[in-house]
Amino acid sequence: MLSIIRYPYEPNDINGFPPIIDDLLDLRDANKYQALQAIGTMVYDLRQHGTDSRYLETMIGYPILELKTRARGGETGGARVYLYRADENEFHLCAAETKRGNTPTQHLLERTALIAIAWRKNLEIFPMTKATKRTRRST
Repeated sequence: MLSIIRYPYEPNDINGFPPIIDDLLDLRDANKYQALQAIGTMVYDLRQHGTDSRYLETMIGYPILELKTRARGGETGGARVYLYRADENEFHLCAAETKRGNTPTQHLLERTALIAIAWRKNLEIFPMTKATKRTRRST
């Protein structure tokens, strides 16, 4: 059974974009194509294998998970996605980045944790209707 992957919005910006989309567009704008390809591979693996994904790791001290490549160095090795598990078969992706070193960016962890907390409190993090037209962020 395939996992469900969703892209929640920040509770205070339900009419904008899901923040992970902005993160991915920023990576594109910075020409981080290898990182984007690695992120795509990790998300695909998560969809196919759920909690058995080879990229999925828990983060000690946070109510969130991380998709992280096993590669060392370069854009591919630094590609990460921060998410939380909504239920047994559903994951909500909240942030993405590429960076050197092992330490995640604090504000991305905080953003992911705040969205997870909002979801658990039943706050609106998904638009009520998909009929609304949204324009892509200008490049």
